[in-house]
Amino acid sequence: MVQYPPLFASVWGIRNHDTLNIREKPDYRSKKVGSLPLDAYIGVDICKKRAASLWCRVHHVSQYDYEGYGWNAPDGWVNAKYLSFHNRGYVLVDGKADCDYVVGCKEGVCKLVVDYKTNKKYEIISIKTEKIVRSRLRGESHFGAMSENGDGYCTNGRMIDDFLLSRHN
Repeated sequence: MVQYPPLFASVWGIRNHDTLNIREKPDYRSKKVGSLPLDAYIGVDICKKRAASLWCRVHHVSQYDYEGYGWNAPDGWVNAKYLSFHNRGYVLVDGKADCDYVVGCKEGVCKLVVDYKTNKKYEIISIKTEKIVRSRLRGESHFGAMSENGDGYCTNGRMIDDFLLSRHN
């Protein structure tokens, strides 16, 4: 059974100086293709149940390079019991970078911010979201989600998060 999990994860549940092995296939006996330290930040593609374990295929996220897993690292599989999942951040939609930002996912559908309005102080005053199927998205960073004609990195994510936080206080 394949399922679409949250878009991002951080490594947890290992010792400070230990690493989490990334495997070629969803099996602890499979060839090791990389390793991640505690608190490493990665993108998550899909998860599969294998025997008593849930395994997730993960990928490198731009600018988050680790000694055992960095730029151009191959996608691989990790045991989900060592991951803390997140559902907010920059994404590629259908493989295209355009500073797209997701504010949450539920049951395979995510809310993608498609537009926002700012006041004269450049503070967001409203956002417009669109629902999009999770399988069309791939988690990225504020550098990796920048379109080719952008200025180097996306900045709207923090502004969106601040706006959403202010509405809940």
